[in-house]
Amino acid sequence: MTMPIFKRVLGDDFAKLPSEIQRTHLTTDTSRWQGRSAIDQGPGIWPRLLCALFRFPPAQDDIAVTVTKTVTPRGETWVRQFGRHRFQSHLSVRDGVMHERFGPFTFAIGLTVADGALHYPVQAGRLGPIPLPRWLLPISVAREYVVDGLFHFDVALRAPITRQAMVRYRGHLQQA
Repeated sequence: MTMPIFKRVLGDDFAKLPSEIQRTHLTTDTSRWQGRSAIDQGPGIWPRLLCALFRFPPAQDDIAVTVTKTVTPRGETWVRQFGRHRFQSHLSVRDGVMHERFGPFTFAIGLTVADGALHYPVQAGRLGPIPLPRWLLPISVAREYVVDGLFHFDVALRAPITRQAMVRYRGHLQQA
């Protein structure tokens, strides 16, 4: 059995996370998490086009969410199900850096632990083998944190070029 990918990337900082966050990232085969979420989408054609491209869920005030994490030979596949709407990504580690792939797009994620939370800023990106310039990267303000013993997530993305609000999904999860 190999070490879970978040422990590999974070090293000693993994132990600084609350146990509720650690548990979600100790998948060795398949794990399933469920809870509730709210989703906002930014106004305008460009943010909505990008949301459609990446298959982000439509705006909802309160919706059931399930996240299934499956370990693969190269990392983890995350399938996020918001009601009937599903999207997925694949996480892997290269050169000690977390990478998240959505179809042909891959983003380097600078995982950091601060104030008891796990943060996911986008540091770089590629479209297939082609590096994306900084102005074509989304701005990610994403974190996982704990409130009253419950795992919470808050993912807000701003669109490349215009920096308009693109999507924000937030909520809580517990093991199914």
